[in-house]
Amino acid sequence: MASTFGSFEIAKSGMMAYNNKLQVVAHNVANIETKGYSKQVTNITSVVGQRNSFAVQGYGVETVSITRTRSEYFDTKFQQTQSKFSKYETEAYYLNSLQDAICGDVTADNKSRILDAFDDFYAALSNLKGKPNDKTVRTQAVEVAQTFTKFVNDMATKMQQLQEEANVAIKTCVDQINAYAERITSINKQINTIEMYGATANDLRDQRSQLIDELSKICNVEVVEEEAPDGVGDPQYCVYINGGILVDTYRMNQLEVVQKDTYSNINDIEGCYNIRWSNGADFPLHNNLMGGQLQGLIEMRDGNNSTALEGVIGGLTNAPQDEGGNLKLTLTDANCNDVQLLNIPASNGEIIVSGRTYAYDSFEVKVGADGKFTYEFTLSTKVDAADAKVLQNAMAKGYTVSTAERVEARGIPYYMAQLNEFVRTFAKEFNTIQNEGLDLHDEKGIDFFNAKVPATGENYVMVEKDANGFDPSFSSTRPQVDAATGKYVGSYYYMTAANFCVTDEMIGDPGKIAGKLPYDDGSETGNDQGENIERLTKLKDKSDMFVHGAPDDFIRSLTASLGVNGRKAISLAESQGNLLYAIDTNRQSISGVDEDEEGANMIIFNHMLTCQYKVLSVLNEVLDKLINGTAV
Repeated sequence: MASTFGSFEIAKSGMMAYNNKLQVVAHNVANIETKGYSKQVTNITSVVGQRNSFAVQGYGVETVSITRTRSEYFDTKFQQTQSKFSKYETEAYYLNSLQDAICGDVTADNKSRILDAFDDFYAALSNLKGKPNDKTVRTQAVEVAQTFTKFVNDMATKMQQLQEEANVAIKTCVDQINAYAERITSINKQINTIEMYGATANDLRDQRSQLIDELSKICNVEVVEEEAPDGVGDPQYCVYINGGILVDTYRMNQLEVVQKDTYSNINDIEGCYNIRWSNGADFPLHNNLMGGQLQGLIEMRDGNNSTALEGVIGGLTNAPQDEGGNLKLTLTDANCNDVQLLNIPASNGEIIVSGRTYAYDSFEVKVGADGKFTYEFTLSTKVDAADAKVLQNAMAKGYTVSTAERVEARGIPYYMAQLNEFVRTFAKEFNTIQNEGLDLHDEKGIDFFNAKVPATGENYVMVEKDANGFDPSFSSTRPQVDAATGKYVGSYYYMTAANFCVTDEMIGDPGKIAGKLPYDDGSETGNDQGENIERLTKLKDKSDMFVHGAPDDFIRSLTASLGVNGRKAISLAESQGNLLYAIDTNRQSISGVDEDEEGANMIIFNHMLTCQYKVLSVLNEVLDKLINGTAV
């Protein structure tokens, strides 16, 4: 027969167990609104005592553990989906901002568009057809042209501002990643300190899981938690991002941002950030598995639609000592033989050879009789023996080298390149006809559209073609000077959306619009019928100017492509957002705190605790009767 006093111990164990359950319920209710909190449950089991021939003598109940309800499957799915959602959401924001820059405020009724500005210019030019000698109409045409070029300049500026914004956001993301990593390592120490004595640090584990959730917004995260090898030492908790280890239990591998001294594209902002691990390991920027906001930012900042200048090394020579004596790398069999499409930096650019990046100071383009381009890059520094061996090996084996990484996304550099192609091609076609006519003073027409020499602010004398009818050869940093006029001779490579302008002489004297054509005898006087104006206005509908058709078609194609990509990103973000909501709903059904359920548990556990009190009361009456009532 069980001891009477043993029954007191059983009642006591029940009282303590249900008191624990009641406390856990109170803790759950208190944290209903705590972000990342997981519902906790008290696990109890019966205490088995000695066995005899009749039965197993029980000794009550005990609390085995207090655990949190959590689904590792839903946690992983939530983090993966959140990473995709953040990536698409970031891309949607920047594509929408690009659309505003190019098309104007798409939500406004009085939106301003590049196509509207272009049409306004041609409307003013058309007015000149009937009044080719009217100086007022000429002045209006030049002023509207200035408005058009200023609109293009503003678009380029807005794009560079967006690139700068993305660049700063990349640094912010890296700082956040490092901050999360530091907090995770700190929590790991606290968890292992508590759990080495057998307890479970539920609240600390919730905090750590919440940090992982926040980290998954920035990039894809993989978590590995396992016991120490051979059971010796503390449990291990490792966090991996982008193929590298960020947290190894108590150690963290920080990320560093380093401003580049070089550029990847002609319109890139200064000081784009590279990312690397603090231990010197490579952090691949253009990795499709990176995910999250960070991948979206990098793709928008660097995305060139997988277009980059590529070719093979045709020669390696040393520059003359008066030019620094650095190595010159000749690139042949290039995939770009059209100056309108060339968007590599004039200086401080990059050449990627066998995975190594070399900076160059400048380059020259030599155009052959067949129109093929040969590029000669002057490297920024003298190469050491190891680098020289890499270059020699690449040349001997005919490896493909490039001036930038291919980034599949259509980001800011891609749309900047599209604008550059538009202004260069259109300006070249317009200036060609302008140069063939005569102005009001019966002088040969000068360039209507132009660019500025960076060193002096003067205009170039643009050259449309060489003796063979192809783009002329040029140097990226040393434009030729015309011996007769003393003016800089310009390739259309020098013209970009950022410096596109109307020639200063044209602004000063609108009479220089070449509205007349020379007489058939080639005399230096022309007719006054505005025949050359007619030729200029017909350019608007020249269907073979671009691959997409006429200038209007090119602009429509550009804006349509941007709109489609923007809507696609928004659609993908909404899709992932809906999926994220569904996953989180399922996750919360397991780990979330339900008020009604906790309220019911509170009543149940309070009732069970009251029952234990009654047991104690009955046992007290029994002992009182036994001791005091029977006088034993």
